[in-house]
Amino acid sequence: MPESIGDQLRGLLGSDVYTSAGRLRADDLLVRERCCQSLGDAATRLRQLSSQWRAERVPPSTREDPFPPAAVMEPLRRADRIGRAIEDAGTEIRGLPLLSQDKVWDRVRGMGIAELLQFDWTLVGEADALAEALARAADLAALDETAVHLAKLKSVVADRRRYLQILA
Repeated sequence: MPESIGDQLRGLLGSDVYTSAGRLRADDLLVRERCCQSLGDAATRLRQLSSQWRAERVPPSTREDPFPPAAVMEPLRRADRIGRAIEDAGTEIRGLPLLSQDKVWDRVRGMGIAELLQFDWTLVGEADALAEALARAADLAALDETAVHLAKLKSVVADRRRYLQILA
């Protein structure tokens, strides 16, 4: 018998998420923290790749040639942009609205928990996929996959925010 999304998320996070009325907020924060941990791992790996690229490819500046070639610097600039996008995604995830009114949480418990679990499953999955893609990257030339995961993360964050606004 296949596991439900809720069971898979519980197994991934190592916690009994979204099972009792009093734990919804704590579980929501746990999901956010898990996503941000993966994003932090991705950012760390990106910094490692940038340092490696810089050490291997950026020649020391000389009086005659003080600036490195643009072809060498462009991947570093791109890595900086991706790093800022990862940080922005983490900020957005941490800043997702928490529902503070009990009547709203009652409504989520009553009708929207499956949708909320799906959003959270996707957030955790995309954050993990981004971290894995960066872990597999041999150098800064292999970062194309990161843009896909960052776009999906941004989309899910926006969809989740809209969904919770509708429930409120």
